[in-house]
Amino acid sequence: MKALTIKKELHKAIDVIENEQLLKAIYMIVNEQIAQTKNALKPFTLKEFYERNEKSENEIKLGKVISHKDVKKKYNLK
Repeated sequence: MKALTIKKELHKAIDVIENEQLLKAIYMIVNEQIAQTKNALKPFTLKEFYERNEKSENEIKLGKVISHKDVKKKYNLK
């Protein structure tokens, strides 16, 4: 099912749901995704950039890396 179809089906389903707890659960899931997306698009300050860069360099030195092959496998890419 494509994203647009899923969205339309979700709209239909949400319109008929009367259970407040279920609606709150759906809202929490969707709201968390929105927050993550907003945070992902937020620009770094210079300080945050250097902190993240230092953390990344330390993890690389410790061998905490993921191979390109494993990433492709995880996301089912060719």
